[in-house]
Amino acid sequence: MQQFKSRQLPYFIESFKGQKFSGVVSVQVNSPEWDQPRKRIIVFHKGWMTYAGKKIISAQELAKQLGRKLKLKVIDSAIQLANKKVKENPSIHDYLELLVRLELFQWKDVEACVRTNILSTLEQLIPYDGVISQEPETVLDLYYSDSNPGFNWADLRPIYEQRQQKWAELAPAIPSIEAIPRVLSIDKADATVARHLKKWVNSQRSLINIAIALEEDPLALAKLYYRWIQDEVLTCQESGTTQVVNILDVQPIVLSVDDSSVVQTLIKRALTDRYQVLLAGNAVDALNMLNNNPVSIILLDVTMPDIDGLELCRTIRSIGKFRDLPVVMLTAKDGMFNKLKGQMAGATHYLTKPVTREKLLEVLEKYVPIVQI
Repeated sequence: MQQFKSRQLPYFIESFKGQKFSGVVSVQVNSPEWDQPRKRIIVFHKGWMTYAGKKIISAQELAKQLGRKLKLKVIDSAIQLANKKVKENPSIHDYLELLVRLELFQWKDVEACVRTNILSTLEQLIPYDGVISQEPETVLDLYYSDSNPGFNWADLRPIYEQRQQKWAELAPAIPSIEAIPRVLSIDKADATVARHLKKWVNSQRSLINIAIALEEDPLALAKLYYRWIQDEVLTCQESGTTQVVNILDVQPIVLSVDDSSVVQTLIKRALTDRYQVLLAGNAVDALNMLNNNPVSIILLDVTMPDIDGLELCRTIRSIGKFRDLPVVMLTAKDGMFNKLKGQMAGATHYLTKPVTREKLLEVLEKYVPIVQI
């Protein structure tokens, strides 16, 4: 059993890919559900992720899940027929292959369903500290094809980042995947919506718990709830046990985005006597912090791996509530052309590193005056 910190889980997933690990990985994190740790499993086949969720799933359970997602009325009859045709204890792959040959669904449908399950599961785990353990003796014999045995983090990461942007766009109406929906006015809902609210929304279940019970993609459910919030049928609040940051609310929050720990340390030392400082080393963490904290201004490095500062700035500007948020670009590059690129991306101000503490404070004070207390 190994411990990991927030955001470190993908590194373990990548290591299993290198080991060509086959078996089940159990992950337990300290989520906002403090009454009990959140436990999930991730299944690997020769280093590739092939399934993820709350528990190990059987071939029949996965087939039923696919049938519900694809709204196949004949799924129960098809499973009965498959049970008669297959030999005893078939592999999940062979069982699903039989249903594919019966033209019930296609392998691309299976892959799409499982991809969403894996992404949803990772969203429930990656933000938190936790422990991870390998169970190579537990085998879930699911794979897709020789050319596509499963999923890896390198391919899923761009989709994961896109989903994080979508979550950010839903805030503050829906603060996060952990938000707890509460009914405002059931009289404004039509009959179908009212039935759902009465059954699932009790001011105690979180959005993620409702999504799991419904076998729905939590992001898809959040988009549905967002429409109901606009109709004043629902409201969503962050879990009362969740505390994103423990700092004075009266101080403006500066979000510094830079992949250099040295630079981040210098910025924090320079500003903490006057501002609250949050640190993000990449675009995904930055979007999560923007989503969960009332950030007053962003210090954004231009040159970062994966998604650079200019692209992140454009992404931030594409989200309505962040269009007027001050963004100060920090870069080692100088010159009018680079400044022009920053302005085109939506930057409010441009500073060339190394920057003195006095200059940095001067710029911050210009856009976010310090509250006198």
